[in-house]
Amino acid sequence: MTFSQPEKRIHIGLCGAGLGGLAAAIALRRAVAQVTALEAATELGEIGAGIQMTPNVSRLLIKWGVADIISSDLVEFEELNMRRRDGTKVGYTRMIPNMRRDLGYPWWVVHRAHLHAGLVQVAQKHGVEILINSRVATLDYTSSPDGKATVTTSFHRSHTFDLLIGSDGVNSIVRRTLFPSAIVPCSRIRKDPVARELVEKLTMEVWMVDKSCIIRYPISGGENFNLVLSHHVDRLEHTVEEVDVREVRKQYEGYDERIKRIVDMIPGASEKKNIVLIGGAAHSIVNHIAQGAATSIEDSAFLGRCIAQVVQGRINLQQAIEVYEKGRMPKAHFKQQKARDEVMSLELGEKPVLRSPNLYGNPTTVLGVYAYDAEEHADSELFVYMKGKERMDEEKKITKSVADSYLNWFLPDDYAGKQVRIEAKL
Repeated sequence: MTFSQPEKRIHIGLCGAGLGGLAAAIALRRAVAQVTALEAATELGEIGAGIQMTPNVSRLLIKWGVADIISSDLVEFEELNMRRRDGTKVGYTRMIPNMRRDLGYPWWVVHRAHLHAGLVQVAQKHGVEILINSRVATLDYTSSPDGKATVTTSFHRSHTFDLLIGSDGVNSIVRRTLFPSAIVPCSRIRKDPVARELVEKLTMEVWMVDKSCIIRYPISGGENFNLVLSHHVDRLEHTVEEVDVREVRKQYEGYDERIKRIVDMIPGASEKKNIVLIGGAAHSIVNHIAQGAATSIEDSAFLGRCIAQVVQGRINLQQAIEVYEKGRMPKAHFKQQKARDEVMSLELGEKPVLRSPNLYGNPTTVLGVYAYDAEEHADSELFVYMKGKERMDEEKKITKSVADSYLNWFLPDDYAGKQVRIEAKL
């Protein structure tokens, strides 16, 4: 595999300067990229109340210097008690000193406004340009001959970037632009001599076959045609999978020609890699394991390490985004779909427990969520991508991921057998 020549300068734009956007700004500036954050609000600030900063992100707040700035606002609580609705205690975890002892970092709670203010201060100290009153109205990431992305604000000001990051939350305009929905205007369907029959009346139609189906119905006062496409695949999927729209179209070959023509009208997402999503814009996460903002901050740290390699000229932007997406999508999916069911399974079944399953009931969750190091993970993924092999001790034939996740976890830092010779330099 060949890699690109060094970049002279990389200008990255962030659509949104909330917690995730500011964390990304800091991580990207640490990677020596030029960063501009566009914020819709007329003044900087964060809406909300308390938020938990678990060890997987408190490590980053410490490393980036945010913790020093807001140290008086950070609270490290002594214990965690899990109770049923009648007050019966069903789980207990001693937080001090267990968190720092077992995971290496504290578990903090803090007001969102204080955390946001600390992130703003560090971002500006690192030279991030933050533009308020700059709501992104439109964006164009396909027409530039040099592969740049251009956004236009509601005040008709345009900004052009080498890479645009959608950090604008669950109602992301960047995501809506990047991934067009399966909605086709009825006006377009009426122009098709075969398909137009399906929009002559306001009906719901369902097509069914073994292992797949199509449901369609009118929306927006009958002006748009909504499609729900569902099909099974002959393999077990453990992660979120990107599917090319051409594969979707092929999946429904043989269906009623009228609906097949409409399926073929569904627009596809651009394959250009000059735009990427983080945080809620990419993966909304409910608050059962305190990982909403934490996952956004993880995304930011991981992406920052990838961009650092671009700045150094070792990979290009498209390769960096490829590593980021392939590395982070499974982690976010794990938190969305799996972690809550595993950590809370005993409590939900009202079975007696000796320890709080929210932290220690499932070792996979503890190691995979709260002990997770986003920057270390990024370095590992980059090593594999650039070297074509996983980091490992060649003599003992132990990979670094196995050593860190299993062999070394309960060993003291000075234990002789814990020292494995692992090639780790990129």
